[in-house]
Amino acid sequence: MNNRRTIVRSLLLVAALPALAIAAALPHAKLESALPGAGSTVAAPKELRLTFSEKIEVKIAKITLLRGTEEIAALGTIAADATAPETVIVPVTQPLAAGSYTVKYRVAGPDGHPMGGSYAFSVK
Repeated sequence: MNNRRTIVRSLLLVAALPALAIAAALPHAKLESALPGAGSTVAAPKELRLTFSEKIEVKIAKITLLRGTEEIAALGTIAADATAPETVIVPVTQPLAAGSYTVKYRVAGPDGHPMGGSYAFSVK
């Protein structure tokens, strides 16, 4: 009886391996670079540019700007860069005062899998 359970478990594991391999191989949008960059100190930016590892579904992307714990309502509409669809551009619609800021993002690539994160920069 014990032998039969071992065989059944082994067969189930072997059957599940292709599905696990496919799930692991699916790409997900990861932040590759940003302007202003993480940890940088810059003059007040006119826009945020976030470049991901794949094209972003702009309709469901959410990018917010925080100063301390307070969300800043100084961002315009998110748009894809016409020449690089993996880059999103967000206009900064109001001048930013000197200080530290955090960019928070939640985006999804064509597979629809949401990915999020944040990074900080400073305005001089």
